[in-house]
Amino acid sequence: MKKITLGRTQEKIPIIGQGTWGISRFFKDNNYYEQWKKSLRAGIELGMTHIDTAEFYGWGKAEEIVGEVIKEYNRDDLFITSKLFPMHLSKRTMKKAAEKSLKRLDLDYFDLYLIHWPNPLVSIKKQMRVLETLVNEGKTRYIGVSNFSLEQFKRAQESLKTVELINNQLKLNIIDQEIMHDSLSYYQKNDIIITAYSPLGHKGLKDINIWLMDKLEEIAERHNATIQQIAIAWLISHKNVITIPKAFHINHIKENAEAASIKLTKSEIELFYKKDSNFILNKL
Repeated sequence: MKKITLGRTQEKIPIIGQGTWGISRFFKDNNYYEQWKKSLRAGIELGMTHIDTAEFYGWGKAEEIVGEVIKEYNRDDLFITSKLFPMHLSKRTMKKAAEKSLKRLDLDYFDLYLIHWPNPLVSIKKQMRVLETLVNEGKTRYIGVSNFSLEQFKRAQESLKTVELINNQLKLNIIDQEIMHDSLSYYQKNDIIITAYSPLGHKGLKDINIWLMDKLEEIAERHNATIQQIAIAWLISHKNVITIPKAFHINHIKENAEAASIKLTKSEIELFYKKDSNFILNKL
């Protein structure tokens, strides 16, 4: 699995990791959870050692499942990200939520801890102070945010005193390209990693328009790949972009991992840019 450097750190992180959004706490039997565990294990064996989760996913169930799997592996070989749900309004409750996530994961520290969404009821400055405290206490190695606009990200970065944000996790895919065109250049210039979630949309590219489907099928045939693999390869062809597709079935895990080895040409990448974009193709 190809790895890239995480921002200005010396940390190497897989360019394709594993997402866990969708793991449910309700109305599921043991077979369902065992299948998730098998898929996560398969992904780790294929080099997708970055696992992303959140306290919000399955109301903690996703963290529990991840925790059960990762204890089977060397902690130093894994990179675990979790996210703080923005319903916590005070420093005390935010820190308590982080500690509960660590307990569910059965870890002493996160590799990366994010604010899941900006909260209009809590100042960005207060949230950043909590994240900074968690770094200083050894509860997380690195910090970042998720679903923050570029302006919010800048304000968050300016609120920190001793550490830096190294990541913004954003919805980004071949359909939802706005981030790519509006703010990717800023993150690239400042050595900040964008983690693209929902790299295949919420329906696995099953609801895309005919033009896009035709182009994806054309390029997929050329590379002996699936359209989903091409969509993932397109994302990670951009500097400072990694992604965390989720997969319930092991065959999809394998396909996701294999997408890292697909090398698209500049013209193939450019083919998928939205026609109304002013994006300048010089950041690949």
